[in-house]
Amino acid sequence: MGRGTFTLAARSALAAVVGGPRALSAAPHQGSRDRPALGAAGRRAAPGIRPGLHPAPEALARGAPAVLALRVVSPALRLTASFARIASALAAAALVASCEPGATSAVSTRAPDGRGVPATAADVSVERVVLQAYRAIADRHILTPDFRQLSAETYRGFTSGDPALSLDAGDKVFAVYRDGRQVLSRTAPSDVTDGRAWGSMLAELFSGSLEASPALKLADRQTLIKQAMTATTRQLDRNSRYADPDEARENRFQRDGGGGIGITVERVDERHVVVRNVQDGGPAAKAGIRAEDRIVEVDGEPIGDRPLSEVVRRLRGTIGAPIQVTLFRPAEQRNFSVAFKRARIVPTTVAYERRGDTAFIRLTGFNTATTENLRSTIERARADIGRDMAGLIVDMRGNRGGLLDQAVSVSEVFLGDGLIFATQGRHPDSRRSYRGSGRKSGDLPVVVLLNGQSASAAEIVAAALQDRGRAAIVGSTSYGKGTVQTVVRLANEGELVLTWSRLHAPSGYTWNELGVMPNICTSKVGDIDRLAADAAEANRSTLVRWHAARNPTTEEVAQLRQNCPPADGLSDRDVAIATKLLQDRDLYARAVRAGTDLAYR
Repeated sequence: MGRGTFTLAARSALAAVVGGPRALSAAPHQGSRDRPALGAAGRRAAPGIRPGLHPAPEALARGAPAVLALRVVSPALRLTASFARIASALAAAALVASCEPGATSAVSTRAPDGRGVPATAADVSVERVVLQAYRAIADRHILTPDFRQLSAETYRGFTSGDPALSLDAGDKVFAVYRDGRQVLSRTAPSDVTDGRAWGSMLAELFSGSLEASPALKLADRQTLIKQAMTATTRQLDRNSRYADPDEARENRFQRDGGGGIGITVERVDERHVVVRNVQDGGPAAKAGIRAEDRIVEVDGEPIGDRPLSEVVRRLRGTIGAPIQVTLFRPAEQRNFSVAFKRARIVPTTVAYERRGDTAFIRLTGFNTATTENLRSTIERARADIGRDMAGLIVDMRGNRGGLLDQAVSVSEVFLGDGLIFATQGRHPDSRRSYRGSGRKSGDLPVVVLLNGQSASAAEIVAAALQDRGRAAIVGSTSYGKGTVQTVVRLANEGELVLTWSRLHAPSGYTWNELGVMPNICTSKVGDIDRLAADAAEANRSTLVRWHAARNPTTEEVAQLRQNCPPADGLSDRDVAIATKLLQDRDLYARAVRAGTDLAYR
């Protein structure tokens, strides 16, 4: 049975999300009932879409707004000592979204409070959802879709459960056949950009096909919607995607928080679910629950053999609702029960560890509480270390992203006035520049750690700090998800995540597909002292070419990325070099200059 780790919290919808890779992006990666699916960890393109940077759908990044509450503990993301427990709870091993952020394939009827999808949402017709989705695509997607081609693929996805049905998508007429016999047809709209007209035609084809197909009549409605919408988003770009009601609820949990008890749990075998982390000040902590306690019952129901996702749903619920949990404490060899009330929980995305005169801060995502927690963590580090504090190491390795506004406000923690990033899209509202407010938290030296799984919002912060000369970046080239998504909440309580705009660093380049290159690259193995002393100078010319890239070809992207190949692990070498930079101010200054020369004006 798989091992999964869940952060218990709830969330609500937000308009703009940036997040990281999942194998993410167009096709959800399926998992077993006890191992929630990952948005995966690869740079895999959706079927029929080539990697590359071009003014076309294939130019868009490979990630999806990363924001699942379902988290699988990855051995590569484990740290040591007590900090490891916190970090494993925080690490975004699978984010949807974007960067990001799958769920199991089974369709459920759970409600937003964890008890089932409301009957009204479960009963929503496929036709209504598709109409809503097509209108949103026409209005908001970064590119103007060809709805003729899109409609054909949407229909084929919808009818994939009945191979007897086929579609003849002609220039003037769309005709549906069953076993070779035409059962209905509709005139195709003349304007291939009119999403509303094509959505209406498609809804009629769906309705007629349901009547003609016994297999579709028997199929679960949410499954039909998912098949249709997944086929749709695969044709748009690798970051646009559909989240079914279960997955959408998880996305909302992770973004904004909600009713929970403030623990992270992990299934360790077929019989035991273990508490891995207890959030300070949360209901569970106040009730006396500790890390390593094993959950036996929730509200009198044994949970030993239940899927981990079901355990999580039972622990979550309405804010203020009572809950009783029975646990086994191995250290004392006893069972005990605690009764308390759920509260609003926002998953922790910031963890701090003092390492001598350096503050090591792990930033694992961007949700509604990230900036506030980061500011308070920096103040805590100042008080803890004192006036001799050498600087900050901000570890964003494996950070798949999150909320766009948090990427802005986290950048403001380190930057004064000036440009943080800009966005460009088709919709007039997508063309914006984001500037700092001057609310930075001091001028301590900063080293940011990146790896090949750092994406989206993490890349926004890293690119801004690098271009503005505010931090040295250490590690490997990042994932390369340089787009923003907008979230459309659908009538069935699912979500349509649409790519809305491209991101541009202060120097003007876009890291979409390309990634952010570090000032000091550690993915090509070498001696730490030599790396620290020489790598910044060696990278200078590459960084200049990197920042000069405006519309590189697929081959040019691959060639540039070969200079510092993306790495997925948490190398101790990254931390050692970051520490060395903070101990040697001249070396730190040289590394920072390597990222700003000819890059930012």
